Amino acid sequence: MECRKGRQVPILERKKLTERAHHDISKRLNSDEEVLEDIVEEREKLENTVDKLSGPTRKKLEHVLRSIKCDSRAFFQQLTGNQARKILRPENIAKIHEVFPTNASDNLELMRDVMMDLADLMSTANNEYKTDGQLDEIETLVRRIERNLKKAQPFATVTPKLHLLSANLVPFLRLHRTWGHISEQGVEGFHPLINSLNIRFASVHNSILKAELTVKHLSNSNFLHDLGSSWFKRS
Repeated sequence: MECRKGRQVPILERKKLTERAHHDISKRLNSDEEVLEDIVEEREKLENTVDKLSGPTRKKLEHVLRSIKCDSRAFFQQLTGNQARKILRPENIAKIHEVFPTNASDNLELMRDVMMDLADLMSTANNEYKTDGQLDEIETLVRRIERNLKKAQPFATVTPKLHLLSANLVPFLRLHRTWGHISEQGVEGFHPLINSLNIRFASVHNSILKAELTVKHLSNSNFLHDLGSSWFKRS
């Protein structure tokens, strides 16, 4: 407290500051508790909705998803990268496709083709240096996915990742000839680092200054990384 004020803090003022801090923390805790209650309620509603969808086709689909370790209850409408990889294996696509009656939808075959093409596209997502022929094949896959999705889901929302896939992937690969520069792992790896910096700069209450210190730390770390062992060499 003395460090923040830059002077000796009298007892009465210290008491007022402590009471104010206690009030602010209590208010935040109450707010967080309300948010948590809303989340729990929303989850219960979702679970009830899933439980009500207990028709034979739904049961078969859940059985297939559980058999390939992609139970819908595990991710609640969202897939992890590993689950997406499992679903987009040809044998698993066939299992999912067989769940639905042949007359279930006119778009059933189109969606199977989309999944198969996505599986092939995912298999090309590696650090390999692509040849012109491989780039042509990737572009063919992307255009076919785009065309079939337009037919099967004409009113569906175009997500940011789908836009990147259809509009930006091929030009990027033509320029760099590899997927190697595309990864979310680097960004994910920043999370623990940012968390540790938040703890380190916890005493800095000015949010702008805290952000500046964080950016400076990351910039310095990047600079040292780029220099490598040359940093330790004497001229």
